[in-house]
Amino acid sequence: LIYHTHGCETYSNSPKGNYHSTDKVNSVMEVGSVLTSELANKGWGVVHTTKYHDYPSYNNSYSSSLKTVKELLPKYPSVDIAIDLHRDARDIKDKATKEKDHKKYTTEIDGKRVAKFFFVIGGKNDNSKELRALAEDINKVAQKKYPGLVSPIIEKDYARFNQFAAKKHLLIEIGSNATTIEEAKETSKYVAE
Repeated sequence: LIYHTHGCETYSNSPKGNYHSTDKVNSVMEVGSVLTSELANKGWGVVHTTKYHDYPSYNNSYSSSLKTVKELLPKYPSVDIAIDLHRDARDIKDKATKEKDHKKYTTEIDGKRVAKFFFVIGGKNDNSKELRALAEDINKVAQKKYPGLVSPIIEKDYARFNQFAAKKHLLIEIGSNATTIEEAKETSKYVAE
């Protein structure tokens, strides 16, 4: 299952600006569509919902996405992994900051700039150790195959991020608002691997 708690997260080249809009084709939802296709090409069955959970109310986004997850998982009992796909948010004050963050959040693979990705773990989940172990396993594979593509895991002790809703739940951040949609979509191919 791929869903987006913050589906309004857009990338640096969104023509609607402000990095948070209903511009789906330049958003994390489009990255989710590419990830869905890549996983399907590898033989995975994937349910991808493009329902907005942070629009019109950003404050209720996690309660809204939890409701969606609880509705979808019983309909698709074979789903054993839930992915909440995001992009990271940076405070970009000027062109120099944007360039610095772009460099920090991208790497080069086969001559192409691609967005880095990383996992976020909610430390308040009873299954946080299992979530971390899963993320660490994927990080090891990613680092071996594509050095520099994955950034360190971030654990937020105060949060849950709905990761209790599925035994194997990944909150993945692909790129940031300093990276382009093309860089993030390219990364989806590697995440699928």
